[in-house]
Amino acid sequence: MRPSIAHGVGRACLIALFATAWPSPASAQGPHPAEIFGGYAFAHDALNNVSLPAGWLAGGAFGVNGWLWTVVDVSGGYKTIDAFGSDIRLSAHAVMFGVRASARIGRLTEFGELLAGVVRGSGAAFGFTDTTNAIALQPGVGVDFPVGPRVAARAELGARLIRSKPGGNEAGYEYRFSAALVYRLR
Repeated sequence: MRPSIAHGVGRACLIALFATAWPSPASAQGPHPAEIFGGYAFAHDALNNVSLPAGWLAGGAFGVNGWLWTVVDVSGGYKTIDAFGSDIRLSAHAVMFGVRASARIGRLTEFGELLAGVVRGSGAAFGFTDTTNAIALQPGVGVDFPVGPRVAARAELGARLIRSKPGGNEAGYEYRFSAALVYRLR
């Protein structure tokens, strides 16, 4: 992805987030739904063919209207590889913000979301650590299955598109699967 396109996409996502989050007079009359979620995340870096099987995610969302949400998603993934009698430790952490559109069909609520943020990758081996930060765009789809009046089980599949950084990481992408519990606050 060329830098000018990446900047344009990121800027458009940010504008859309602020535009949809801005309260209208009608929306000020009633409470908005809100949720928190947390669970397991598995990430696979296809460029380097590395999986991060020990992962987690947590976040929250605020309903703008009946189908649109603003979302924050924080996640981490880890892997330790034994090489030459020493451990190589890999990790990736991300802080992502964006929007989610959802529709309820039967018992299930399907959704698609577009998040943007920062991914921090780190590798440590033989006493040395290398860390890099990169801007990323993360589209994803998922489904919520209600298990109680305020609780749902969530499954989500996404792709994290990571921008290259001069003198740092190469452009790449990760696939991410997550399974989480969702608690509706209102």
